[in-house]
Amino acid sequence: MAKLLVVQKSVIVRGVFKELLEKNTDFEYDIVSTYAQAKELLEKGTYSYGVVERNLEDAPKGEIIALFNKHNIAPLVFTKEIDEVFFDSFESAKIVDYILKQKYNNITYVVERLKQLQVNKNITILVVSDSSTYGSYLKENLNIHNFNVLSATNNQEAYEKLEINSDISLMIVDNIEPNINALELIENIRQRRDKKSLKILVLADKPNSYFTSSLLNAGADDYLVKPFSRDEFYIRVYQNSHTISLD
Repeated sequence: MAKLLVVQKSVIVRGVFKELLEKNTDFEYDIVSTYAQAKELLEKGTYSYGVVERNLEDAPKGEIIALFNKHNIAPLVFTKEIDEVFFDSFESAKIVDYILKQKYNNITYVVERLKQLQVNKNITILVVSDSSTYGSYLKENLNIHNFNVLSATNNQEAYEKLEINSDISLMIVDNIEPNINALELIENIRQRRDKKSLKILVLADKPNSYFTSSLLNAGADDYLVKPFSRDEFYIRVYQNSHTISLD
């Protein structure tokens, strides 16, 4: 059973989390209020999920996020404020989502996001990129959200992976020629898999209305123009996979 560690300094918030987790999930969990308590638990046991407070009494600068990352956990950050300083400070940190402490319903949302991460383990995504660096970057970001990720470096490998793995429900294509031709790849795949069973998201190198319209006409479901933020990437992934929408 995957375990969850919640770190929140408010006794009221901790109580609400306990109530919602007991009523709505099957998580095995621990709830603590300080960095020191979290550190002790993380050193003793293995956790798969985390919800953390950004500023704790004994860790006022978000050190709890680094602690969770050290133990290979990308936490949900449930905090009173999210500002430019926060994003600048934690741009490279592994974080699932940022959620503001505004009202009771937001705690419910956190719990739903945790349940979604459990669901994501059963969703297989194929990343097609001939760049080992960029392909690894995409895979790492998808793994943060607990997706099962496969990789291909060219059109032929993509065909083979789709043939062998019928459970692939989303294909992300990094359109880099000559090893990857997105239009050719999409046209051939649409002869085998329809949009109900496979969604296709293309990462385009530059804004070009003719090219992007050609992608959609060939059977792509969506596209993103580089460069894009991680948050925008996640939103498009959720919109084009069989999951609960982030919206």
